[in-house]
Amino acid sequence: MAAILEKLLLTWIDTQASRLQVMNLYVMNMKFRVWLLAITAGLLMGACSITDEPEAVLVGGATGRQGGAVVDELLARGYRVRALTRNPQSDAAQSLGAKGVEVVAGDYGDRDSLDVAMRDIRKVFFYSGFSPNELDEGLNVIAAAQAAGVRHLVYSSGAAAEPGKGIPGAKMEVEKAILKSGLPYTVFRPVAFMENFETLKKSIVKSGVTDSRAPDRMLHFIAVRDIGLFVGEAFDKPARWQGKAINIAGDRMTVQQHVDIFSEVLGRPVPYRQLPLAEFLAAMPKPLRPLFRWYDEVGYTADVEALRRELPQLTTLREYLQSTGWSAAGI
Repeated sequence: MAAILEKLLLTWIDTQASRLQVMNLYVMNMKFRVWLLAITAGLLMGACSITDEPEAVLVGGATGRQGGAVVDELLARGYRVRALTRNPQSDAAQSLGAKGVEVVAGDYGDRDSLDVAMRDIRKVFFYSGFSPNELDEGLNVIAAAQAAGVRHLVYSSGAAAEPGKGIPGAKMEVEKAILKSGLPYTVFRPVAFMENFETLKKSIVKSGVTDSRAPDRMLHFIAVRDIGLFVGEAFDKPARWQGKAINIAGDRMTVQQHVDIFSEVLGRPVPYRQLPLAEFLAAMPKPLRPLFRWYDEVGYTADVEALRRELPQLTTLREYLQSTGWSAAGI
């Protein structure tokens, strides 16, 4: 009997020992897994600390209307902004610095300054006014972007410069050069700025709207701040916008409808006077006459409905006038 009990006891001890070995191996395996997870988490956190740093974008003409709108939009989206300006000591440049923008001295006509400004930059926005050297300056920006390895170049041209339809000139040639450059690009062609009405406010309030176009002709407008919106979208969603060259607008209406909007906002009837084209152009400065002739004979186009489906926050003419003091101007 004692022998049987001894055998049973030894069997039980062996069984428990085996179980303990299995448990020890399991515990050791779990400890290894926890250690491995800790190492992996540390590596991931390190990677995140590197990739979470906001991406930098160079904004050309940052102290101008378009450039300023782009700067504000990019800051709101979390980008770091490097602002290119000819005069970093100007009040406008200093205001950018107060927003946390890195302000650098540079000029489209100075290739060396562009090379410095694009150092460590992979995204660039630029536009230009009506400079006598606009084409050469645009080519400088393109060449500097190629040398810097820029991965997305966004250019704000003009809807009157649309190749094959617009007015031949520097902006059209810059567009063509961008397409040939091999750079990943987006070209936005804004239509008429709503802000341009500010220079006509006194005349419209006093005498109404004067133009050469028939009341049923279509007009297209965009608020400058919405150019910033498009540029922000392009940088945020390169798969959607790279390789595109499109006209952009926030609102579309006939000549008569736009006169009616002025009447509504001002709170009283605004007359419309249509002049013969020759008479209308004679009142224009000579450099602007080809553009206004093109307005009359061709005019802007843009798929406003499609653009507003994608970006419903685009500003309408009515919204712009109401938000910029035109209601008070009619009193």
